[in-house]
Amino acid sequence: MKKIKKADFFWLLPIICVLVLPSCLEKEEGCRDVNATNFAADAERDCEDCCTFPDITFEIDHAVGDTFLRYGDTILFEDKIIQILEASFYINGISLTGNNDPVIVSDQITLTDRAGNTNLVTDDIAIISRDINSFSYEIGTFSGQGDYGELNFQLGLTDIQADTNPSSVPTAHPLAPSNGLFASTTDSSYVFTRLRLVNVANDDTLQYDLTTPLNITLPYEVTINRGFDLDIPIKVDYLKWIEGINFVDSPDITRAIIVGNLPNAFSIEE
Repeated sequence: MKKIKKADFFWLLPIICVLVLPSCLEKEEGCRDVNATNFAADAERDCEDCCTFPDITFEIDHAVGDTFLRYGDTILFEDKIIQILEASFYINGISLTGNNDPVIVSDQITLTDRAGNTNLVTDDIAIISRDINSFSYEIGTFSGQGDYGELNFQLGLTDIQADTNPSSVPTAHPLAPSNGLFASTTDSSYVFTRLRLVNVANDDTLQYDLTTPLNITLPYEVTINRGFDLDIPIKVDYLKWIEGINFVDSPDITRAIIVGNLPNAFSIEE
């Protein structure tokens, strides 16, 4: 009887592997999280840190009434003439609420306070400023889907955020020394909102710094599809910021008026 050499079986191994041992095939790797923007339905095993999640972005329209805000333009309001030189503010605590579970930012950051203590918090802080060339502000990543009816955020900072040691924050962060809004070049205390303008009548430059956090709630009906980015169009009307201001009043009175005006200065852009 003729003996069969072992080598004669080698050409059969790939066929045996395919028909009998599926594990011989390399499984396709990909993101298998259905909330991700790069969800791969045909992936057979999870990739390592490859999933990307949708972003919430604020698209800000800086305006004076129905007109685009340009620094240095002369603005007439309530028989007064002004020029806005600076308008900046922090936001945080962004959420969408409605019939489904709230949508919040999932990014986190560890903040170190001025005493050296650390706190792990949601990283949805942004600084909105007419000084910034771009009017798109990426707030952070999220996961969720469904129908929503309200947009919520805080104007300003939380106590933990406001007590952050600026030098401990990554350089690109809104709380960092190079990007933050501070009381002065020598005082690193955070300012929540700043409005600087000129009273043209007497060429007097006035600056109003606020450290009062305000909760803003706006009606915003939107359907979020799983795995898709969300761009939220927001109008900031600076005429409403300064409504009722009388420049002869004390700065404390003026700041109180601005605080009262701010919730009405934000709206969803139609």
